[in-house]
Amino acid sequence: MSDTLNLRNLAWALTTITELILLVYLVRRKLFRSHPVFSAYILGAILQSVLMAATYGIWGYQSYRAWLIFWLSQLVMETARFAAVVEVARRVLFPFSGIWALGRRVLLVATGGVLVYAALLSREYWYKLPLNVDRGVGLAVAAVIVTLLLFARYYGLPMDHLDRSLCIGFCLYSCFCVINDSLYDKWLLGYLNLWSFLGVLTYLASLLIWTGAARAYSETAPAPARDPVIMPKELYGKLSSELNVRLRLLNEHLNQLLNSGAQR
Repeated sequence: MSDTLNLRNLAWALTTITELILLVYLVRRKLFRSHPVFSAYILGAILQSVLMAATYGIWGYQSYRAWLIFWLSQLVMETARFAAVVEVARRVLFPFSGIWALGRRVLLVATGGVLVYAALLSREYWYKLPLNVDRGVGLAVAAVIVTLLLFARYYGLPMDHLDRSLCIGFCLYSCFCVINDSLYDKWLLGYLNLWSFLGVLTYLASLLIWTGAARAYSETAPAPARDPVIMPKELYGKLSSELNVRLRLLNEHLNQLLNSGAQR
């Protein structure tokens, strides 16, 4: 038990150091201008670490106050995580007003679904509400990211390396949160330290992905050349043109549907 606790504290210290490094890159590369919500999310994570270190130092790990402060701060961070994912989706879909308008509605429905999901699962045991919210946000984030990546790939939407890395990191962390929260919910008593350690370790992996992308964001070195496409260039251009036409038609159709619905 103590070995797991020590590993958790070590991983926690490493994540805080990595968060500070990532924040430095976000400031130096001026990425806080293009990704303000994500930058605020990382800053909030650093402040949460400082808050929890002070809380555990004063009241200990097992106190009710420490439990309450942790989950209240965690709910704030869950909101910031979902908002950061919305920011990435907006950057990808915003050029297409109709598609983004539909995307906003889908995200709003996902937010309501998370709240309803957490409330239903916690109706008998209110103290499980923060855990169920954490799990619900993980499900919503993973679903949004997978849908966004598939949509962008199918229609050939441009997505820079940083946004793609943010999606991968958030999806990795969110999927693990869902699995980890489910295990913790089932084996509540004997799983606490291991649950915390594995969650911190997965978050550290996501941080390393984001840090690498932020570090390489403004480097002037040209991107490596891609392997030549097997199909003829004429056919490739024709397929790309057809996808662009289908995307424009989809955007116009959604604009018409949403505008007609608003007029009603």
